[in-house]
Amino acid sequence: MIRFEHVSLHYGNQTILNDLNFEIKEGQFAVLIGPSGCGKTTTLKMINRLIQPDSGHIYLNGEDVAKTDRYQLRRRIGYVIQQVGLFPNMTVAQNICVVPRLLGTPKEGYDDLVRRMLAMVDLPYESYAHKYPSELSGGQQQRIGILRALAASPPVVLMDEPFSALDPMTRRSLQLEIKQLQQKLNKTIVFVTHDMDEALDLADLIVFLDRGNIVQAAAPEEMLEHPATQQVRDFLGSHISGPSPADLTAADVMRTGVVVVNQNRGIHECVSRMQHHNVDTLLVVDEARRYQGTVSITDIRLTGHVVKTIGPLVRNNTPTVGVDDNAKDCFDLLASSGFPYLVVLAPDKTVAGIITKTSMAAAMAEHLWG
Repeated sequence: MIRFEHVSLHYGNQTILNDLNFEIKEGQFAVLIGPSGCGKTTTLKMINRLIQPDSGHIYLNGEDVAKTDRYQLRRRIGYVIQQVGLFPNMTVAQNICVVPRLLGTPKEGYDDLVRRMLAMVDLPYESYAHKYPSELSGGQQQRIGILRALAASPPVVLMDEPFSALDPMTRRSLQLEIKQLQQKLNKTIVFVTHDMDEALDLADLIVFLDRGNIVQAAAPEEMLEHPATQQVRDFLGSHISGPSPADLTAADVMRTGVVVVNQNRGIHECVSRMQHHNVDTLLVVDEARRYQGTVSITDIRLTGHVVKTIGPLVRNNTPTVGVDDNAKDCFDLLASSGFPYLVVLAPDKTVAGIITKTSMAAAMAEHLWG
């Protein structure tokens, strides 16, 4: 339906678009996304010849748009922008009928057209047809802008960040509506956004641009599974699936930064360290930082007066696990042992962290919801 072949654009020595090659099939919802200044809007505007490339070709239904009369071309392509662009001196009905009037649609069909269009977005004809844009909310104005773009039943609709100025609830509502309309009417939509959530919700095809280059063009599922670069991965953020719960290890659910102390340290020093860190137990290690056991404030109170170092007070009954042990097995051990935590050991027997019920819950929440 829409095909870019080696399309480039330069302003002086600055490259705006560099050798773009991609195709949008008929009936697809394609989203152009990327950081600010990457060329999203420029690419969109080339489809209806608002901007001309320096080189390359853009085809619409096999026809080179450069060889098509630009005014006739634009009357066949719907266009929705962030600022809505409704004519303030025209009613809702008159705004909707702008393009049909330019195409010579008989006037007697206008009323029926407006009724059908307003019904698509649940705006009653009697309440809205004769209002002016200034009498509408931002969300209602954007709905009318979309209807105006669809009124002449164009096969292609271009949308340049149409919802970015709206509040989150209105924006979400319009996202659902435009996707439903696109599927119902089988339109090809090219949509510009900087919001990956919006892209993943709407797109059949995502084209990720950066500095005028296509970094990746793929379906949402493919992009989530195989992001082409770290930049794409960063945009996807928490949407990228982590390991399945069955694959989580102790290292994924442990708490790091725990307090350890050498077994040769004195009693008073260890008590002071407990008070400073607000804990009642310390993990004890040897000179090579290998785990030896734990010492508690209770043991120090009972027998600390007869020893100089904590070495004789160390207990090694706290359960230990390895960093690569299965997280579910660790949880089962934690639940059945009755201990408040498990000590997680690295392969060299040094302390990697501890697993508590809180750390386990936090890790699972992060895995499930980001």
